[in-house]
Amino acid sequence: MAAEYFYREFQDNQQRTLNRAVEAYQAYLEAVQASQPFKGGMHWKKVKGREYLYKYRDRSGHGSSLGPRSPHTEGLWAEFGRQRREVSALLGARRQQLAEAARFCRAALIHRVPEPVTRILRYLPPGDLTQAPLMVIDTHALHAFEFAAGVFIGTDRDSPCFSGAAQQLTLAAAAPVAPDTFLRLLRQADRSYDTLHGDGLTAVNKLGFRVRLLRPPTAHSGPRMVVRDAPGVTVPADMGDLAALMAAPKFSQVVIGRRGDPVTMVVPDPRALALHKLWLSQRQDREPADKERDRVQAAALAELILRYLPQYYFFSAELQLFPAEVARLAENLVEGYEVAADLETD
Repeated sequence: MAAEYFYREFQDNQQRTLNRAVEAYQAYLEAVQASQPFKGGMHWKKVKGREYLYKYRDRSGHGSSLGPRSPHTEGLWAEFGRQRREVSALLGARRQQLAEAARFCRAALIHRVPEPVTRILRYLPPGDLTQAPLMVIDTHALHAFEFAAGVFIGTDRDSPCFSGAAQQLTLAAAAPVAPDTFLRLLRQADRSYDTLHGDGLTAVNKLGFRVRLLRPPTAHSGPRMVVRDAPGVTVPADMGDLAALMAAPKFSQVVIGRRGDPVTMVVPDPRALALHKLWLSQRQDREPADKERDRVQAAALAELILRYLPQYYFFSAELQLFPAEVARLAENLVEGYEVAADLETD
């Protein structure tokens, strides 16, 4: 196990740098939110010889009239301009602070997440987690738990833990996403993305980076698995562990990209992802190399939870989302780690 992965705990200056970057990022997001009411603009428009004040919501000219020119509308115009200048100045200052934080992150060597991933995440605002945002569910999701725990998962050259991650990203949606919506989102990050022929939910950019969006489990009337300790939560019994993964709680964490830029990543609950990886490692229809990578990731994530995220007690309601055989494998995995830890301390 030691040859497959190990942990590098953040040094004090690295943790401080991360904390400052998160603060700068949150302040920037607040400024962005404050600027939303000022998108579009206000303009005077002459209609049949009389001027009217129009509030536009976007560059396409969608908006509405606020009334003819009068002391009231002139006051609205002046106040709008004043507030817009203030918000613009605040947003500029926050961008500068964020750029400075990025430089410190690079210097502290905590710039971890590949750039194609962070470019996409920038256009996936987390919002209210109850609204089922798009989640990262592949190897890159491990980065969220690294930053939450204050450690990096290290590997030797031959370890399969992060193999193949540099050229792909897998997202999952709990609600349907139209192919054109998916492509439009990706092209905000990189205009070269185009969908693969015959598959509207897989796209590739000019550098060969592939993004796949998994469809949500479809509704059906077949048998369902009732989740113990989670009233009202049921999972289709024949949907495999993707359904269980999507039913688990969500986890949101600020991560640092290769350019030092902070961005929010939404992933499944760490226990659920560890169990999902364990389930994948047991599938007979999966390539041997992929199964080995899934096994190592499941072990690394389970141990990370036990050592650095004890607040996520492993045997909780999330465990009951998965089939009994996966739960037994998880128990064996945890017991193996605990025995190894005891031997190290003796």
